[in-house]
Amino acid sequence: MAMLLQQKPEGAGIKLVIAKQRIMIGRDPANDISIDDDLVSKEHAVLEVALSQSDESKLEYYLQDLDSTNHTYVNDERITLFRLNNGDMIRIGMTNFRFVDEENGNLEETAKLHKTWIPGLYLKKGKK
Repeated sequence: MAMLLQQKPEGAGIKLVIAKQRIMIGRDPANDISIDDDLVSKEHAVLEVALSQSDESKLEYYLQDLDSTNHTYVNDERITLFRLNNGDMIRIGMTNFRFVDEENGNLEETAKLHKTWIPGLYLKKGKK
């Protein structure tokens, strides 16, 4: 399962599961992901899911900027079209998302996280 995790300075963000082949992102409420930010264009970017050409049992995720005024960034690099990888950081306007692809990512690290009594804080336990 792949998802976008909205990153917020105060901690916990919103988990957006990628459940459609094409997800529109922008300021307009008609978009699949609507971002209320004046720096975001009405139709800012699109995330598309495609079968891998090298292995048809796997999916690939592409983020495309739709000629937005303030551009789309992945890992602090301006993009027009970009194939997303697990852990990539996406910036649209003032909003940051982390792309998580559990199918192609390393789940071992996630399994070692333990919830603390502080809301939104997780610690990694294991060997030092």
